[in-house]
Amino acid sequence: MTVSRAFHTALDADRHNMLGLVLSATLPLAVFVIANGIGELNHYLPLFFAPFGLPGWVGGALHLGSLPLLGIARWMVVNHGAEGKRAGWWIVGLMAATIAFPFVVAPLDSLMLCIIAFAMLVVALGTMVRVAAVEPKAALVMAPGLAWMGFSAFVGLSFAAGWAPPFAVTNSHAAV
Repeated sequence: MTVSRAFHTALDADRHNMLGLVLSATLPLAVFVIANGIGELNHYLPLFFAPFGLPGWVGGALHLGSLPLLGIARWMVVNHGAEGKRAGWWIVGLMAATIAFPFVVAPLDSLMLCIIAFAMLVVALGTMVRVAAVEPKAALVMAPGLAWMGFSAFVGLSFAAGWAPPFAVTNSHAAV
């Protein structure tokens, strides 16, 4: 079976028109849906951070809300020559990490979750700097998703610091 060339180019997310923008924004979400379906088939559900007693779906919505922003930022930089293509691949890597994150951290304790969240935040900030060198507006598009990523990493660190040694000993004596 052959696919017509016109159909193949219609699915090109790098094209600089409205269809390319829509494809770039929705493809990361589609990949997450596929990953979630595979996880569900294997009885492995993602874990989302929801602060301040908010329901878990709020954390999931904020986490997944960063994926279209990353896709749009990639779309904005990919046609800026070789440096834009390299920055685009960094964004693709960040999207893959963002998609995998809730699945990877589910079995971890709070300290390891915090370490992975901070490592991902450092990579995300490095990616943002690389993107800003090519297209500053694309870096601004990434900013809300990275703000959520940073907030969750810092709140996770505060929880881990509050219950990790030597603080756990102090907190356990205070609870008695």
